Amino acid sequence: MLQLTVLPLAAFVLALLLIMAIVIVAAAGFRWPGRMFSYLMLLIASTSVATTILSGRVLTFVDENLVVSSEADVGSAVSTKLLLMVVIGCSVALCVGWILNFRNYKTSFDRFSNRGLKAPTDITIAFMVFYVAFSVLPILFGQHYYFHVNLIYPFFIYLALFLWARLSSADPVIVAKRCLGLIVFSSLIAAIVAPGLVMQSGYVGLIPGFDLRFWGVTSHANTLGAVACMFLVLELAEPSARAWLRTCILAAAGLTLILTQSKSSMLAAFVGFSIIFCWRLLSRTDEVIADSKRGSSIPIGLFGGFIILVSVVGALAIFLDMDILAALEGRLDARAVGHLSTATGRTLIWDAAIEGGLENPLFGQGADFWGLKNRLRLGLTGAASAHNLFLQTFSRSGFVGLIALFVFFYFLVQYSIRAAKHTRGGSMAILAVLLMRSAFEANFQLNSVLAGEFFVMMAHFTYVIDRGARPRRSFEPASPRYGSVRGRA
Repeated sequence: MLQLTVLPLAAFVLALLLIMAIVIVAAAGFRWPGRMFSYLMLLIASTSVATTILSGRVLTFVDENLVVSSEADVGSAVSTKLLLMVVIGCSVALCVGWILNFRNYKTSFDRFSNRGLKAPTDITIAFMVFYVAFSVLPILFGQHYYFHVNLIYPFFIYLALFLWARLSSADPVIVAKRCLGLIVFSSLIAAIVAPGLVMQSGYVGLIPGFDLRFWGVTSHANTLGAVACMFLVLELAEPSARAWLRTCILAAAGLTLILTQSKSSMLAAFVGFSIIFCWRLLSRTDEVIADSKRGSSIPIGLFGGFIILVSVVGALAIFLDMDILAALEGRLDARAVGHLSTATGRTLIWDAAIEGGLENPLFGQGADFWGLKNRLRLGLTGAASAHNLFLQTFSRSGFVGLIALFVFFYFLVQYSIRAAKHTRGGSMAILAVLLMRSAFEANFQLNSVLAGEFFVMMAHFTYVIDRGARPRRSFEPASPRYGSVRGRA
């Protein structure tokens, strides 16, 4: 009898608190519109770190297999759910606040209008359409019905971030760097305080005699590698003004990247560094070509060829692994497919992704195609994704999702090329990192906003969007100088 009274009352009180929270967040948006993007990004990053710490994860190696166990209690699990609810609630409230006061925001605070630039409406719409095609449409039209709430709520989080980034008084790129830095430095601190939480032992990787692999406060070592890679390349592209801070960031990101032993992230970081270094070397040796209107396309074409060359070399380096003969002799089991450092494992997974997508060409298999149940059916228990962004999209959402992805990529490349001159090759380096990782990883994890890949995506998107926005025809602004912006890093 007591439960029948207490539970409805508790639900009613919780509903009132949620309504009050939404009103407070919306009011804060009215009062401090320039801070909302920063606050929301840092809230998501803090929640991501806290979720891993509260999970009580323990990484152990038993009988040549990785065992991920948890020592968290029920209270920790509830706390993580509540933190996620706070993120979702704030995002929805900010979306509502934007709609209610859009005209005033656009007139007074739009960072693009104030610089004489067009708002990035085209690429924002392209991304949101891609999200719907990738996550929502397969629920209705996929080969197998599958629904989970994480297919819906990230839509509002992405929408809030894209909308409020336009009003940010702080440089969105600096905000993204802070979030990446929070993950990297938190991981390094956790390695000292709680190594069982962030270090995997018994791993045979790239470093001879070193059997540890660094997961950090992320869901996997490859994820932390992606975060460290983006943090490193972004700092190289737009270094902090203070020398000591720049040194700390480069050292922390480089150390983290090495300890993760992630091949694709290391190769992508090398490509990004090479492009930035060579671009700026050419700019210094021949400023006439770099600054002339006619010569502005020369570096872009040159480094386009450079990206292709390094990509081919990197692909050969990954595919021609010394363990390929052993992989050819291995059977199709969890352990053989789990070691996806060779061509054999990836080819088997890519074949499964293509066959799955062709069963329902328009809308794909649905979001659960790479779930455990289907992986057991396919005999690919160690493959949690297609290990290729385009095949991952095709297998889950068919040609509709794949076309939407290509449209979004078109705008992303367009913005990157437009920003190449002003960023001195930084945007092209970031684009090369994305393309390198897309070939071997499903690096767009749209349905997991607390994963490290989320912050890698947002760092890339905010960088090319803010730096590559198109000038208005009626107003020709001076070339933006990002050096003054970097000084606040």
